[in-house]
Formats: sequence, structure tokens, C-alpha cells
Amino acid sequence: MCRRTLITALDSPTEERSDSTLYTDFASDVRWVKDRIRSDLQMLPLAMQGVARHYVAQRVKVLHAQDSSSPTHPLSPRPIPYFAFWFAEAFGLRDAERRFLGLSLAYVVLSSSPRDDLADGSDFAPYELSYLAAWFWERHFCAFKRLFPVESPIWYLLAKSTADWGRSERWELCQDGETTADPFSAASLRHASRYLAAMTFPTLAGAALLGDEARKLRAVKRFVCNYCMGWRILDDLRDWREDLEANTASSCILTFLWKRARLPKGEPLTRELAVSLLTDEAVVSEIYSAMTKFCLAARREADRLRAGFVTRFIDEQLQGYDAELKRIRTEKVKFKNSLAQLLELDAGV
Repeated sequence: MCRRTLITALDSPTEERSDSTLYTDFASDVRWVKDRIRSDLQMLPLAMQGVARHYVAQRVKVLHAQDSSSPTHPLSPRPIPYFAFWFAEAFGLRDAERRFLGLSLAYVVLSSSPRDDLADGSDFAPYELSYLAAWFWERHFCAFKRLFPVESPIWYLLAKSTADWGRSERWELCQDGETTADPFSAASLRHASRYLAAMTFPTLAGAALLGDEARKLRAVKRFVCNYCMGWRILDDLRDWREDLEANTASSCILTFLWKRARLPKGEPLTRELAVSLLTDEAVVSEIYSAMTKFCLAARREADRLRAGFVTRFIDEQLQGYDAELKRIRTEKVKFKNSLAQLLELDAGV
């Protein structure tokens, strides 16, 4: 087994069948959300419908043809729109409330994708991306209007989260990739994941408000912040190749690898060095340990909120992390054995 094969194993984890009911228990809710989005897309100008379908089917995949009961992998968890369903269940909400919350969460995530492409580049025209980002966000807002009266505190929380989202985007633009800060520290990741928290928090806060549990908003916010910090590490781990090629300065994984390599200021991280580091068991273990720390912190908040589906989701993710580390160690042993055999052959043994 060559080093290229080993790093491919890191990038392409094996799929494993799961008996989890985290998704199948809400299959009817997912169908409702999909049907609603299909109906909403008909309101778009014909010129925009093809672009919109690209985002709902290929990017965020809320209209993906894959069945909702299919297995997931710990490196590809599916919390959207299920977080809305799971928290709605924890707060005892009605079917209609749960479904509109799921719709709002799907739309706000959809809104973020063309916004990202405006900054990163896309095959679509900037006016198409701007139009869709605004349209998806408007549908997110309309879902809230169906659920909350004008005097609800949700509107303050939504306004504050929208401002946080904007600050996070400006922070991303100012990163230069060379920092003395620990990229896996809470302080660094809180900045790096602020846009994720800003997208997610209003919907989950809405579930608490609809359930007359405003006193639990702080716990919901702590859950969101901790989970999003762990998610940011996971997301950057999955995208490290693309981020390296695009010279993405805000990737916490690339920053971690650059610091781990002890490169002098101004010297970039090369693909070869990144591959070498990501085949080092100690390096990979450190990455997984950081993800696990924030997942456990999020789990504690979910447990306090009695959000059983959420704790089960995190437990499955943590179990998957353990399985992945064991698999990576196995691949490492195979690599070492193959290398030893090659050396023996070269030496004429």
C-alpha cells in the first residue's frame, strides 16, 4: 500500500449500514419539506429555476434523490434539517410547527451556499447568486412569519444572528493563514464557526420559544456554539484538498498542519507535506480529539435539554470517530508492513 492509497482512505471513509431511526422517524417531515420547496421553486422566474435546482439538488441536497433512510457516515453527518425536527420533538411541538422549523433551517442553509460562491467563484453569474441568496433567505424569513407573532423575541434573535453572520464573513476575508493562535482553541473556532452558529441558532431558539421554554435559550446557544466549533474542524478536514488548492487561509485544518510542520513565516504548506502529516497517526489523533472535545460539550447541553434524538446523533458521530481512528491505524499498519516488505526486497533478503 502506497502513501497515496493511505491518504485516499482518509478522504474516502467506507460506508457502513446503520440501524439508526434518527432519520427514518422523521421521513414524513422530510417529504413535507421537499414538497414545499418544490412548490416554492415554481414561484421563481424561469431563468432562475435551473440555478436554484442546482443548489437544492446538488449542493445542499435538500431535494437529493437519496432515500432518507439510507446510512450516513460519521464524516458526512446529516443534521439539516433534522436538528429542527429533533429539537421540536424535545420541546413537544406540533407537526406543523416542527415542519415549518425544518423548512426555515433548510432555506437558511440554502441561502449560505450562493453567498459562499460569490466569494469563492462560480460558473453562475454574480447576479444569479445574489438573487438566489436573497430569495432563499426570504423563504427562511417567511417560514418564521408563519410561526411567530410580531412581538416574539425571535425577531431580535434573528436580527442579531444575521449581524453575526455578516461579521463572520468579514472575519473570513481578513485571514492571512499565518497566526500564532491555536486553530483548535475555542477562541479561534468561535470566530471560524460563527456563521454556522448564526445560521442554526434562530431556528433552534424558535423551537424553545414555541415550546414556552425561553429559559432554555442559553443552553440551546451553548449547544449550537459547541457543535458548530466541532463541525468546522470536520468540514475543513473533509475539504482540505480543495482548500489547499484554493489557498484558503481560514481553514483550521491547514493552519493546524502549517503550525505542526513548524514552517517559517511566509513559507506555504505544500500538498506533499500535508499528505505526510495526515498519514501521521499522532496528527490525525489530535484532529479527532479536538472534534470529540466540542462534540462532547454539545452533547452535555443536549442532555440537559432532554433532546434525546440529538444526544443519539452525537453518540453515533462519536462512535464513528472511534471507528475511523481504528481504521486509519489499521491502514497505517498495512502501510508499514508493505514498506518493510519492499525494503527487504530491495536489500535482497
